[in-house]
Amino acid sequence: MLGKQNPEQVLLYKRVSSCVEGFAPLPSVAMRVLDLVTDPDTTVADFEKVLQGDVSLVAAVLKLANSAFYGLRRQVDSLRHALTLLGKSEVQNLILMKVLFRSFRATDNHQQGIMTAIWRHALETATAAEAIGTVVDEESPLLFLGGMLHDIGKVLIVSEFFSEVEKLESYGIPGGISNEAEEQEIFGCGHSKLGGQLLYRWLFPVHLVDIVAQHHDYDTIAEKEVAGRILILANLLSCLVTLMEWEHTVMNREEELAQVRSLLLSCGEASGLIRDAESLDSIIDLYRQRLEDRRDLLELMAAG
Repeated sequence: MLGKQNPEQVLLYKRVSSCVEGFAPLPSVAMRVLDLVTDPDTTVADFEKVLQGDVSLVAAVLKLANSAFYGLRRQVDSLRHALTLLGKSEVQNLILMKVLFRSFRATDNHQQGIMTAIWRHALETATAAEAIGTVVDEESPLLFLGGMLHDIGKVLIVSEFFSEVEKLESYGIPGGISNEAEEQEIFGCGHSKLGGQLLYRWLFPVHLVDIVAQHHDYDTIAEKEVAGRILILANLLSCLVTLMEWEHTVMNREEELAQVRSLLLSCGEASGLIRDAESLDSIIDLYRQRLEDRRDLLELMAAG
């Protein structure tokens, strides 16, 4: 549950808590998608049934298929054809991304831009979680879902309390690791616990709620179950690779890059999942390849 530590922020804390408790239920299509994602027997036909009747989602699937498979003899204009070409994994990624994205409001381009950056990082973290899961032989839908949902508390903050976001330096900065102490001071809670409470409100599985609420618990990573350990590492891995890409274009981020890499190696060793720097470099290579494979989906997200 949320905690309040700064008496001067009691009113804002009450607004945050009330906002979570009064937040609208997740759209029914999103709940149906989540059921499909967690069911290993789900087929492309099952996703087709969910999509039928939702014009915007159908359009997004067709757009992604035509982008990913540019060069086909004819344009992909059939939903069944698009679903078959993309496959179950990318379809569920796209649908989940879209239905969650539109559950939150943005009133101007600046706000929309920050929210889009957060969702992009979420997809990158989900991809990182899948990559780490492959290396440690751990496959679970919780890895992707945890990555997609880990910063949903941050999305809520940007959506509902945007006037306070300017006080948070890490919001909207590529590769920035959130300073939950700043969030605690302003809102009476960090985004991880806030996100956990929202997912609990939405009746997500308790195990998923827990790993989202604890994804910044670096000091206790060794005590987590494997999905929780992977999500902590995946978030750091996503930040690290983003910082590596921005190292030569953004001033004064070399020190931040070194700090994130050191933290990732420390957490990796404590978790028992990343043995050393050589193991980390192998995971980085795999993760980057998966990002390249998912480039069209990432660009579609960036386009809104």
